[in-house]
Amino acid sequence: SGHVANKLPPGTIRIRIDQFHFNSFTSAVFSLRNSSLFLSTMEEPIELDTRLISRTKTVPLGSVINAMTNPNVANVSNSEQQSNVVELPPVDRGFKAWSFCASACALETFIWGWNNTYGIFQEFYSTNPPFQNSSLISISAIGTASLAIQYIEIIAVIAVCQRYPEKVKPAMWLSLFVCVAALTVSSFANQVWQLIILQGVIFGLAAGVLYAPIIMWLSEWFVQRRGLAGGIIFGGSGIGGFAFPLAIGACLDKIGFSWTMRVWAIILGVCCSLALFGSNPRLPVRKPGIDRPRSSWPSGMTNFIKNPLLLCMLATNAVQALGFFPVSVFISTYTSALTTSTISPTIVLALFNASSVVCYIFFGRICDSYPYAAVILFSGLGSALGAFLLWGFATHLGLIFAFALVFGGLSGGFPGVWPAAATEIAGPVHEHVSLAFGAFGVVKGIAAIVGPIIAAALHDKSKTASYERYGSHGYRKVEIFVGT
Repeated sequence: SGHVANKLPPGTIRIRIDQFHFNSFTSAVFSLRNSSLFLSTMEEPIELDTRLISRTKTVPLGSVINAMTNPNVANVSNSEQQSNVVELPPVDRGFKAWSFCASACALETFIWGWNNTYGIFQEFYSTNPPFQNSSLISISAIGTASLAIQYIEIIAVIAVCQRYPEKVKPAMWLSLFVCVAALTVSSFANQVWQLIILQGVIFGLAAGVLYAPIIMWLSEWFVQRRGLAGGIIFGGSGIGGFAFPLAIGACLDKIGFSWTMRVWAIILGVCCSLALFGSNPRLPVRKPGIDRPRSSWPSGMTNFIKNPLLLCMLATNAVQALGFFPVSVFISTYTSALTTSTISPTIVLALFNASSVVCYIFFGRICDSYPYAAVILFSGLGSALGAFLLWGFATHLGLIFAFALVFGGLSGGFPGVWPAAATEIAGPVHEHVSLAFGAFGVVKGIAAIVGPIIAAALHDKSKTASYERYGSHGYRKVEIFVGT
């Protein structure tokens, strides 16, 4: 994509390059970083900020080589005669990289941890005024709508963020305000349709915009440890899913629904505000100008969509999510049928979410060093056996606790393979890493809607009170569906 111009002074090279070919070029050089023939001393991948290079630019060859051999330097030339360099924090290490990881994990905890807590609210809405007379389908639509919207919108939000990087951080702050406002207003709701709009649709849309940039920036901060960092970040949902059901369940019992929502809105606003200060891109963001045109929409989309590996991973994610979400929705209800204790369903849901934290990190770390296909196989077989054996024969709390730990970990931690899979799918096109994440999210969001609907249709309500040796309380077909 570049050629040496014979008429230019010695030591210069004219590069006419677009985003797709630039990433191909940098990836090719990165792949040679351990070669004894080329850049043998380079310890980090090449990072050149293409947003800051105009489409046709004469760049002194010395500056290009300097940017290549120094991993903490990015070429930001704005002049035909002169190049400037900007020092960047290192990837995969250093205070700023891990600060981003911690801040992103905090956002994950409060956004997706809240989603994993909805089983407690569903149980509360079904048994307490003023919502107890509403249908289970309408009540379950609250959490399903929020979850599905956040997953499905990720790919669109990421594409817009890549196009308008200077507007990302203001949009995140605005989205946080909308999230807090939606939860606060929902504390005054007295009908389910109001909760669907406020906690489901509005909160889901805003939370998706608040979180999506984290996926985009993850690939900037981490390369060789991307799986580990992704596992730590995604594990935040399990941390929140463990702690929040216990805390929110206690609040609902002591101070009621309205004040629980108001207190939670304040906590969400304060904690996410602190997390936003540490959630920043690694590459500097500069507004476009005459000599710095706005980057085009992601290139190479035709090849990206037709990528067989992408299609295979989308199918795998769809199958996995269809089995996961029915359990996340109905495990509390199933536990309630086994015991009259009000705390047991809360503990089971907390264990179900907590076990995913370990597997998120473990799967991510393994995928940094070994083929992620092996992790997919291990996760799938282990989850299936847990559904067939542990849940199928669960007629007492001991087995349902064991099932929550096994299935919650092996199936809940499955997204730990996403960083490795997205990186392989994207290849040399850096922007496609985030888009692959978004595509995975779209499929999982659709499955979050379809899976529980299928499970609800398979549940035999006429056997809700029955104890059987296998598939008690009318869940036999649901268990077989999940395991399959």
